[in-house]
Amino acid sequence: MKGCGILTMGRSVKISASARRLGLQLRQGRKWKSAWERTLFVSGKYQVPWDLLPSGFHFLKRWDAAAPLWRYGVLAQDVGTPAERKRTAKLTLDLRIPLYEPGLLFIRSSEAGLALLETWRAECRRGDDERLAFLRALHVVKPRFCALPRSWLAEEAQRAKQDARTDKNVRNTFKLLVRVEIAPGRFVKCYSGDEEKVKEHFASLQQRGRGAGEQGSRKRRRPAKDKMRKLAEDKAKKKEEEKAGG
Repeated sequence: MKGCGILTMGRSVKISASARRLGLQLRQGRKWKSAWERTLFVSGKYQVPWDLLPSGFHFLKRWDAAAPLWRYGVLAQDVGTPAERKRTAKLTLDLRIPLYEPGLLFIRSSEAGLALLETWRAECRRGDDERLAFLRALHVVKPRFCALPRSWLAEEAQRAKQDARTDKNVRNTFKLLVRVEIAPGRFVKCYSGDEEKVKEHFASLQQRGRGAGEQGSRKRRRPAKDKMRKLAEDKAKKKEEEKAGG
């Protein structure tokens, strides 16, 4: 990958076989300055996601910057001091928005990409929360920003498990729909492989429907019998009254 490199901020990282295989330069840095056309900044506790680097640097052909979401359950309103949140809200207008993790930050050496990097670091000089500062920088510069999944922050083995779960969910979501005949001339659609379940389900519904119909008919006949019985009783009573009066 020509014109691509990695800067690890504030700590040393050995150039691994993965870096050599990808043809990447890897340096330790203390200044947030882009050293290549496309640069990955890695800071804090995060590791270099070697298996995802080709995709990350490829995104920078179209986007000015890319970073993963920090946490799905934490919003801008949940971090920082009241003063920081107030400054952030002036730019974002709403703090009910997710935060990004600039500890794994892809930057293209475009005007907007470099401006984002400079603005973010300027916002951090006050000792502010780096994620809120990054959010403010995004709204000030407005670069073409690519939000990456939070799984980019995980170790490779953990990402493999997450990807397997995602693939399974996608396969279940995009199953083919097929037609199933549930009664003569009556069809419904279901996922491929669920035909027998659907047939059994509708058969049980029909059986319950017939049972309810028979019970209902019996209930409807009962009032008629009661009425006839009452008429007979009234007639017999009337006869007895006539005899007693005669």
